[in-house]
Order: sequence, then structure tokens, then C-alpha cells
Amino acid sequence: MKTLKIIFFLILSLFSGNLFAQSVAGHVSISGFPSKSVIKESTVVDLFKSFKEGSYKINFSYKADKVNRRGVVLFDMKTTVVLNGKTIHKSSRGGWPWLPGDMYVPIEAFDMIPGLQKAGVTPIGKLSPKEMDMALAIGNYDITLEMVPSSQSVKGEIKPLVFSFSVK
Repeated sequence: MKTLKIIFFLILSLFSGNLFAQSVAGHVSISGFPSKSVIKESTVVDLFKSFKEGSYKINFSYKADKVNRRGVVLFDMKTTVVLNGKTIHKSSRGGWPWLPGDMYVPIEAFDMIPGLQKAGVTPIGKLSPKEMDMALAIGNYDITLEMVPSSQSVKGEIKPLVFSFSVK
């Protein structure tokens, strides 16, 4: 009988993490952004401004299970910037709190703008010397923005945002 209790306790302890784990499901998307085309912004500042003024919006939507529908979930905000097939920036910011539901994510939550600045400058004749310091490099960009639960106890998946654009 004592052996049976020990075995039961071991089995329960192995599965209790999954029984009491919070689960989430959702996605990150973007609205207003031109799909696979040339963007109108020629500088990082102009692109940042387009996000801040609402021309482009990052949307985040997720649902939590019945255990913690109203609770805060911490997410790591992961950013990958690829220019002409080469990864030029990869970063993660940990522990951002979000409530379940639909919401907008400020561009500052991700490191996309600093990542684009790392691409360097490609001279464009129309820019002043001051603007040239912040010019987007000419080429094809692939951006991946991910929201990954920070805690190992949170199960599920948030579908990342993957989008592309060109600067000419």
C-alpha cells in the first residue's frame, strides 16, 4: 500500500505541472503595412513616425484558458531583422506584461527600429546630410516579431508576425 501511494505521488507530481499550467493561443499581425512592396519611408525616423501616428499598427490578440482568463501573462518580445537574406539583428526583451484580448503593441516593444539602423546607410540622392544618417539601406527586408511566453509554466503558442518590404 505504501509503495502504491509513492507511485501515485510520483505520477501526480510529474503531471501536475501540465495540469495547472496556463495555456494561451493567439497571433501577432500588422495593419496598414504594404504587403511585399516598396515602402514610402526612406529613413528610420519616417518609418518610426508612421508607426507612432497609426499608419501602421501591430496588433496582438490572445486568449488564455479558464484558469487565468483575466491574469497577466509575461511575454518576451523577440525581433529578427534580415536584409537581403542575411540576419543583421536578433534580439529579445523579456518580461512584458499583457492581458488577454485584442490590443495594439507599440513599435518600441520590439527592437525593429534599432535593428533597421544597424543595416547601415545606402546613399540616396534626395536626402539631406542630416537625413542620410538615418536612411534605410536599400534592399529587401524580412522582419519577424514574436511574443513568446516568458514562463515555462505557460503553454501554447502565439503565431509570430512575419512581413517583408523593400527599400529602393
